[in-house]
Amino acid sequence: MNPKVKIEAFVLAGGKSSRMGCDKGLMLMEGKPMISYVLKTLKKAGLPVKIIANNPEYNQFGVSVFPDVVKEKGPMGGLLSAFQNTSADVVFLVSCDMPFLTEVGVKNLTSEVDIEEIIAPLVGQGINPLFALYPVKLKKKVEDAIASEELKMTDFILKNKHTLVSSGFSKTTEYFRNINTQEEFREAEKRWNNLI
Repeated sequence: MNPKVKIEAFVLAGGKSSRMGCDKGLMLMEGKPMISYVLKTLKKAGLPVKIIANNPEYNQFGVSVFPDVVKEKGPMGGLLSAFQNTSADVVFLVSCDMPFLTEVGVKNLTSEVDIEEIIAPLVGQGINPLFALYPVKLKKKVEDAIASEELKMTDFILKNKHTLVSSGFSKTTEYFRNINTQEEFREAEKRWNNLI
């Protein structure tokens, strides 16, 4: 990691969780809220951490919580909220529903940080935009994208200067697994002891 580049992690927990049917970041996995594992991993990797959420229950985790500055805009709105609440050069945007993330995975990505480019991992055959580094200087472009209703994160990455990191990430897709449904949650609980 370039010590001259200040990174701040923001965990997105402001979504509707419509497929899950409840606030998935607060769902208990092995007795702890799912988001707590993400927060712990980011902190172990040495990153300052904040949360983007509209639910006041997220204040229980002892880190700053900020609501969406523009409602109903998905992760793109969350990224704008992060940009407006940081003094860092780069925002590390992470989803709350990836409890299997590892400290090594976090450090591998942040070691590639660049204040000019979005850095995102290639996971399997696709890009993961919710485990990615976004330069704060892109704030105006995020505002423009939201104004134009261009809300797909992957499209935003590809339209701007970016580097896709494949080393190691394509082989560890399990650690980037998003948990979006009750069925996926039950399956994740079964796999927990094998992965941790």
